Amino acid sequence: MAAPIDDEFQVRLEGQSVLLAPARERYYRLVLALAESRWQERLRQELPLLREVRAHQDALDALLGPALRRAQAEDWPTNHPTVRTLWEVHSLREQLSRDVARKLGRSAQESLGSLMSSLEDWLITLPREVPAHLREQTAAELLPDTLPALREAVLFAGRLEPLFAHPVLLSGRLPFSSLQREELALGWARGEAALASLWRRLSGVDARGFMVAELRQRATLVPRRPPGTGTERLLHAEYWYQEARSRLVHMARLRLAPLSPDAAECLAVMWWLFDREYAPHMRLHAPGLLGDARAALFEVAYELWDAQRPDIPEDERWTPARWARLDKLAGQADEGRHGPDGERVCEALRELIQRHAIGTRVARGWWAPSRLTRLVEQAREVLG
Repeated sequence: MAAPIDDEFQVRLEGQSVLLAPARERYYRLVLALAESRWQERLRQELPLLREVRAHQDALDALLGPALRRAQAEDWPTNHPTVRTLWEVHSLREQLSRDVARKLGRSAQESLGSLMSSLEDWLITLPREVPAHLREQTAAELLPDTLPALREAVLFAGRLEPLFAHPVLLSGRLPFSSLQREELALGWARGEAALASLWRRLSGVDARGFMVAELRQRATLVPRRPPGTGTERLLHAEYWYQEARSRLVHMARLRLAPLSPDAAECLAVMWWLFDREYAPHMRLHAPGLLGDARAALFEVAYELWDAQRPDIPEDERWTPARWARLDKLAGQADEGRHGPDGERVCEALRELIQRHAIGTRVARGWWAPSRLTRLVEQAREVLG
């Protein structure tokens, strides 16, 4: 038996016509909201509606394109309720795309789903005062699990926690496998950038800074359970980042004593040390952060520390290869050695020479030169 004429176009739409009326209502409400003078405030109250539009958009896109082409090809009557609703939905959809694209400075040719996602993100990141009772809700709104930076931060924390959840020997051999060293060095910049991006996102909204201050304070506490929300994932990742950074900086400063490098210099040294400990020929390169002379000064300090650490055999301390490296590095450091750090390394060499020169020919009439190259020569005469 043929379908009644009133249901004919619903049949042709294969039961998908049920999507049209709700879509028309949602689109219409958003078009009206976007036309208001205070549309940002209005739409912030309509975030569930934006999410509803986005949730149904793929199904509507799959319906509208083929249905409109068929309606034109078959000359469907526009006075039929179902066909009229189809064209109204299409018209409202086009208007909504244009309005949202104009508000965001984007192209109306982008998919409506993408535009709605961008609009939602723009609305929730508008700067505003966040009262105390809304801080948790606001942070959760700003940190959905779908946020790429949050996913990157979670991966970063997943690499750091197993390495630093237990006490780490700060001196002696580096307590990491070759794979762990590689993953840590390669993933550090991306993880650090992801965390910085998340904190900027929160700070951009928190006009008075109280929400961010509270979250940063919470991030100093040891996590007691696996994170379950976006906020907890950020705090978990920030805690392990700060813990790892502190220990890595401490490791570097131990190996560079008596120098006083800043934290960024320490991290650059640590990435170098991951290779240098097992490949003595590796040089310290950190373009834009360390000049050649300062890098050489750091390497001299490390050679002195490495030769005197208690966990290596005597025959590995003052080897000809080490003296050759020290000669070359001292010459490079002398080319730009200025300030207190250069003097600290010189003083460390003088103390080393005095300590080992007692009762030797070198001690008689000994004088302390100011250049690293001369001090290295005297140290080799005493120790080599």
